[in-house]
Order: sequence, then structure tokens, then C-alpha cells
Amino acid sequence: MLLLNRQDIERSVELPRLVRLLEDAHRGFASIPPVVPKRLMITQERNSAFSLFMPALLPEQQTLGIKVSSFHPDNSARGLSAINGAVLLIEAQTGRLLAMLDSAALTAIRTSAMSALATDKLCPRGRLNLAVIGAGAQAAAHVRAMAAIRDLGQVRIVSRRLTQSVALAERLAIELSLPIEAVDTVPMALADADIICTTTSHASPTPLVAPQMLKPFAHINAVGGSSLAACEIDPGLLADAQVHVDHLDSARHESGEIAQALALSVISERDIRQISALVIDQPEPPLKKSRWSYFRSVGHASQDMVVAACIYETARAGGIGRYCDYFNNPDMPRVRSRSGMDTIGE
Repeated sequence: MLLLNRQDIERSVELPRLVRLLEDAHRGFASIPPVVPKRLMITQERNSAFSLFMPALLPEQQTLGIKVSSFHPDNSARGLSAINGAVLLIEAQTGRLLAMLDSAALTAIRTSAMSALATDKLCPRGRLNLAVIGAGAQAAAHVRAMAAIRDLGQVRIVSRRLTQSVALAERLAIELSLPIEAVDTVPMALADADIICTTTSHASPTPLVAPQMLKPFAHINAVGGSSLAACEIDPGLLADAQVHVDHLDSARHESGEIAQALALSVISERDIRQISALVIDQPEPPLKKSRWSYFRSVGHASQDMVVAACIYETARAGGIGRYCDYFNNPDMPRVRSRSGMDTIGE
């Protein structure tokens, strides 16, 4: 079994290639759908936490696996990541366990790659200004993803913690050789932005982004919000937007903006296009009533498996990661850890 941590995963990703693989996969899903049972959630009210269990089979690619991801919002006080988990990739023909990948790193890359795919289909080429709301792992991944598919002009980052925004802006400005700055408010970040990526843990029904903040024909990638009641984007904005989602049923039950826009009859389900249709058909040209384009990503296990399989093959070819054969070789040497527990030897 190949073990891949965050650094291994980042070394194994070429984002433009991954975007094309996701496009090809979604085009194929239109004719041969993936097998994706409804994801299972276990909540822990005592810890204000929840865990998700998300299996998927891609029949065409013969890819099988499951992602387990836990969200513990109080972990920051413990010096730990709020999101932890793993993706298990399984050989479909034999059931053999092929790899275990860090799910937080994979999710950040998968989500930003899906946003890049939607942006590539819906945004014009040429130099575009980018605004990112949030300053965590998803924010960093989205700046990198947008820079991989478009020539970016000004990039602005805004979050609840200015010091975190400044640190991310300085780091990415050096990494990507782009003019990136941290700003104090959402309206400042959105001024003249052509692409907006919302990557927050926002939990309030009060939206962060209102129509008056946006320039005409701006594109929004909305990926944050931590509950069905939460709205990063004003649901009323969707009445004047081309609305796209990665998966309609998931978005209807997990996206605050989509659920509220439907409940208020701002839009109907006929107004929502899935990404599989977008990669097959050319998007409609902007109309006077379609002032913006909007893509809501809530994630889908089928996408996780496309990304996991791609990373696994690249890592194998490049000699990246570590192998552990303990399941098939229980006689592997053990070492004694400082806690006194037995662990598998290197």
C-alpha cells in the first residue's frame, strides 16, 4: 500500500492535466454514471464535530475507493487542523488496498481543480482580476488553480483575520510571482474582480457577497459555508446569474444558496446546470438578465476518486510516497515508540 501525505500529493499534481482529467471524467459520467451511495454522516454534538464517509465506484475507469473526512472546528485551539481524514484507493478487480492519501490535501486540490474547470468554461481569456474570500488551505489552492488556467492581474485576499490574509498574500506573491495583496473588507477585495472565489467556514445566513459589490459579468466559485443555512453569496443574486453546480442533488441538500434560492423561487431546478452538461455543451453567451456566472461546488466522491487515481499513478511513476506492506506481511519488524506502543518499522 502506498502512503501519500500532503507534501507527496502536492508533488504529484499537475493542475492543468488534472482539470482535463476531471473534464473527461464528467463527460463520461453523462453516459456511464458513477456508483455513489449517499454519503453517511456521523455527528458528535459533544464536540460540535461531524465525520463523513463517502464511497464511490467509477465503472468506466475501474476506480474504487472511499473518503473519510472529519471536521472538528475547535481543533485550532489544540494546534490541530480542523479537517482530518484519509482516502482509501482500492483495486476494483481484486479489492486490494492500493493507497491511502491525506484527505484534506486531496480535497483542497480537488475542489480548486473543479473551480478551475468551471472558470475555464465560463470566463473569457485575457488578464483577469481575482478576489479570494478566506485565507486557509482552500484559499491558497484556489489562487494557485486560477493562476494555472488564466493570466491574472491584481489578486486580493480578504478574511476574518488580516494577519492570516497578509501572510498568505506574501507567501503566494513570491511563489507565483503575482501582485497579491491582503485587504480589510470584502467590498475592497471585490472591487473590479473578474473572478471571485469564496472559501470560508461561514456559518451565517447573512451573505458575505451582495450583488452591488460585483462588476457586470463577474464569475463566482462558491465552495465554502459550513451548513445548509449558511450563505456566502446572496441567494437573490442567482436570479441574475447563470447557475452551475457540480452535482444537483448534493447542491440542493447541502448548499445554503441553492436551497434558499429554490425555496424563495428565485430560481427553479430548470435554471441549474450540472458540470457534466457544461463540459459537453458550450455555455450560453451572457444575456442581459444573466449578469454573472456562478458555480457552487459541494464536492462528490466521484471527483475524489478521479483525483486519487491520478495522484496515485503519478506518485508511483515518480517514486513518491512510502510503501507499507504490513497487511500482507505481518512479520514486518516493529519499533518501540516513546509512548510505549508498538509501531511498524521503517
